[in-house]
Amino acid sequence: MLKMSTFKILTLVGGLTIGATQGARPATAQEFPKKQPIKVVVATNAGGTTDVLARMTAEFLQRRLGQAVIVENRPGASGTIGADFVAKAPADGYTLFLAGVEFGAVPAVRNNLPYKLDEFTYLMRPFVTAPLLVASPKLPVSSAEDFIAYMKANPGKVRYGSTGVGAIVHLGIAMFESATGVKGVHVPYTGIAPVYTDLAAGTIDFTSGALPPFPDVLKVLAAIGTKRNPAYPDVPTLTERGIKNAGWDGWFGFLAPRNLPKPIGDRLIAELGEVYKDPEAIAKFNGVKIAPEANPLTGDEFKNQVAEENKNWKAVVEREKIVVQQ
Repeated sequence: MLKMSTFKILTLVGGLTIGATQGARPATAQEFPKKQPIKVVVATNAGGTTDVLARMTAEFLQRRLGQAVIVENRPGASGTIGADFVAKAPADGYTLFLAGVEFGAVPAVRNNLPYKLDEFTYLMRPFVTAPLLVASPKLPVSSAEDFIAYMKANPGKVRYGSTGVGAIVHLGIAMFESATGVKGVHVPYTGIAPVYTDLAAGTIDFTSGALPPFPDVLKVLAAIGTKRNPAYPDVPTLTERGIKNAGWDGWFGFLAPRNLPKPIGDRLIAELGEVYKDPEAIAKFNGVKIAPEANPLTGDEFKNQVAEENKNWKAVVEREKIVVQQ
């Protein structure tokens, strides 16, 4: 009787052990995302371009996954607060990050960040667009040439807004100043939405790197990117106006914490890909004048592109001698 009881006990314990092991196995794409809502972190204030794209994507991704997808704004420190939050989140697919071009630029000027660019899983870069040079309606200019002449006639008086010291807009305007021989007064903000508000009111004079949607009253003076912005096809690029070494392209892409299980990463990439093929979604993105890429970068291609841009921004920081107090 003792031997039989022992056998039964061992069998029972063995069964419990197997059950516990099965319960602790890594999540699969089939199980995801039944556990909880998915959070999309945006490192800017509500109302900015990144926030708008995130909320539109969340609407359609939620339909496909059958699970709530919410957007959480974590602005500040040139986007590094939101990035750090995601870097330290569990790698389970329930925390995503919609990053912008500043994600690869800020580490070029800040060497004390609490995360590294390789501490993320790179999913997809669905949006690439030409940023714009825009001015307050109260500024007496109507073209890039007018604007440069006005700045030269008013050295140290023309104020520009950015999303923070060392942020992409700040770095981009430093490039513009160096290329054109002008100098403005930097007014940093915690996000792009309040920059647009103050531009419309005339509190500040211009910003660079603007992307739709922004107030219609703003004057669009030039495209900063390598190509014209499709939303403003009649607005020439700075290069077309003979201004070299002052341009860069804007992008937005999805990341997750490092070591995201491959089945979940593959599932997210596939579902996002379907979102950006959906005619209804495309029409909605076209409504804010930013269309998804037909063949977006994914995985290592996306990661390598960010690493290359980071090298280019480091060269700008060194050439322009940009120093950020850390």
